[in-house]
Amino acid sequence: MKPTYLSLAKISVLAGLFLISACSSEEDANPTDQLNDTEETSQEMDLTATLEDVDEVALTGFQRNGFTDRTLVTLEEDLCERVKIEWLPNEKKMIIDFGEGCTSPRGVTRKGKIIVSYTGRYWAPGTVITTTFENYYVDDRKIEGIRVLTNEGFNANDRFFTFKTVVEGGKVTWPDGTFRTFESRQTKRVFLPNENRGIIYAVDGGSRGVNRKGNSYVVEITSPLIFAERCIRSGIRMPSEGVMLIRVETRGAIEIDFGSDTCDREVSITFNGTTRTVTLPRS
Repeated sequence: MKPTYLSLAKISVLAGLFLISACSSEEDANPTDQLNDTEETSQEMDLTATLEDVDEVALTGFQRNGFTDRTLVTLEEDLCERVKIEWLPNEKKMIIDFGEGCTSPRGVTRKGKIIVSYTGRYWAPGTVITTTFENYYVDDRKIEGIRVLTNEGFNANDRFFTFKTVVEGGKVTWPDGTFRTFESRQTKRVFLPNENRGIIYAVDGGSRGVNRKGNSYVVEITSPLIFAERCIRSGIRMPSEGVMLIRVETRGAIEIDFGSDTCDREVSITFNGTTRTVTLPRS
C-alpha cells in the first residue's frame, strides 16, 4: 500500500504546482492585456484630440485675419505669444509658425509650422481647407499628413455646420522613434453655442492604420464622440460622451465608452467580455 500512497502524494503535489503555475500565468497575462488596451486607447484618443486641435489652430488663424463670421461664433484662442501667422490672401494660404516651440495657456506645446490652404471663408458652405505640416510637433510628437476639411453646409433648425474630414498619409512619431500611421474618414458637426453651453463638436466615422507595435488596426465610432468647449477650456481635450471600437490585428475588439457629459480622462474599456474603468494616461 505504501507505493500507492506515495504515488498519490506525488500526484497531489504536482497538481498543486500546476494550478499555482496556471493561476500565476493568468495573473501575469491580464495586466499585459490591460496595459495594451489602455495604451491603444490612449494613443487613439490623443491622436483624435491632436487633429481637433489642428482644426482649432487653423480657425484661430482665420479669426485673426477677419476671415470668419463673428456673428456666428468666436473661438477662444489657445496660442502662445510667440506664434507668427503669415496671411497670404493672393495665394489663399496661411502659415502658422510656432518656431522652436512654445507652450499655450492650456499647456499644449507646439513647434514647427502648420500650412493652411483654403478656397473660401471657414464658415462658408463649400469651402475646402487643406492642412499640411512642416516639422510640426505637439508635446514632442511629430505630426505628418494631409488633412482636408470640406464645409458641407449649415442646418438652421439645430444650428450646426457639417464638415467632412479626410486624412491621408497620417503619421505620429514619438521621441523614442516609434510611430503610428493612420488614414481617416470622418464627419464633424459643429454646434453653435447657445445660452446654456459653448461650442460642441460631434464626430462620426472611423480610421485605420498601423500601431506602434506594427499591428494593423481599424477604429469605428459607434456613437458620436462629443467634444465640449467647456472641457477643452479646462485643459481636457477628450470626448465627454460617445463610444468607439478599436479592432487590432490578432486581437479582439476593444470598446471604449466615454461616459455621459463628463470632463475627465476616465473611460470604460470592454475587452473579452470584461469591463473596467481606467483613467487614460497621455500617450
